Amino acid sequence: MNPSARDARAGDDAREAPAGEAGAECERALQTEMRRQQALLRALFDPRAALPAAAELRVDASRLAWQAGLDAMRGNARSHAERALLAQFPTLQAMLGEAQMRALCAAYWRARPPRAGDLAGIGAELPDYLGRLRRLRAWPWLRDCARLDWAVWQLQYARPARLGAQDLQALALHDPARLRLRPAAGVSELDSRWPVARLWLLHRSPGADGEALRRALEQGAQCAWAWRGPEGVQCEALDAAQRRWVRALRRGASVASALRSAGPGWDFAAWLQRAVREAWLDGVEAC
Repeated sequence: MNPSARDARAGDDAREAPAGEAGAECERALQTEMRRQQALLRALFDPRAALPAAAELRVDASRLAWQAGLDAMRGNARSHAERALLAQFPTLQAMLGEAQMRALCAAYWRARPPRAGDLAGIGAELPDYLGRLRRLRAWPWLRDCARLDWAVWQLQYARPARLGAQDLQALALHDPARLRLRPAAGVSELDSRWPVARLWLLHRSPGADGEALRRALEQGAQCAWAWRGPEGVQCEALDAAQRRWVRALRRGASVASALRSAGPGWDFAAWLQRAVREAWLDGVEAC
């Protein structure tokens, strides 16, 4: 290697070394900041967590000032969590009443603290938590009503249905034994021993009273069908044929096989017309 080449290579090495050191330093700073944010989230959202040192979070304050500030932030976080839960479980709130629902939110916060700063998912474990509470065992339908509330809440995050004219054309032109319908992301079904769809609807009616609720509970088991359509979120109970049909579609059966599951008398044309109008389907595909 001639001297000029050696000099050029040495210059390249000199430029690369600082760049590598800067990258490593940047990575260390990023990891430190991530640890700081995780510690702050634990301190805010987990009331059982040990108080982190102010220095760990790079907070320039005395111990007492840091404790007071953290208590204020925790109170604010609990308030945000409570508002999120009230929005996610409106049927449950209507059944329990505001005071009891707020007490439940506080107990749930202590038992199942959030694992992330995004409170959109805070209620995921609330239905199962309800099922374990002895004081609510006299009202066993509350858990399934909460499950339906949670399913309905999640529909708002589902992407829109993508059924197009070409899908309907494929249905008209091809063998139904070789096609299947793909349910949209914005639909949900929920089996229950209780009339959860009827209870969901009653608790959105300003005229509902205790007698109406008592009669509703006598209806027994229901399969609730909820969806996000052009007119917002709606819910109704599926009859036996509809339930068999929907279950067949969800397990990927062909249109012909799903028709057999639904049984004689199933009006596929009427269902399809409504499915298109209410955005229940995402598409038609070959089996």
